[in-house]
Amino acid sequence: MMITLRILNETGHTTLSLEASEVIENIHTHPTHWVFVDGEMVAREGINEINWDTVQSVDLTPAIVGGSY
Repeated sequence: MMITLRILNETGHTTLSLEASEVIENIHTHPTHWVFVDGEMVAREGINEINWDTVQSVDLTPAIVGGSY
């Protein structure tokens, strides 16, 4: 089953349709991005525990870091 992967960045986003193994590879190649699986934020430590057969979409978004003025 193909999973929709959306990678967001400062210029917009890229949408891909990939196998689960390719999605996991993309998660690892974007180590500073937050991971959302079917709309729910997940910890990177839990990626291997996900039942990828049920996943429809994954979003990788740049982490938002707060700061002081």
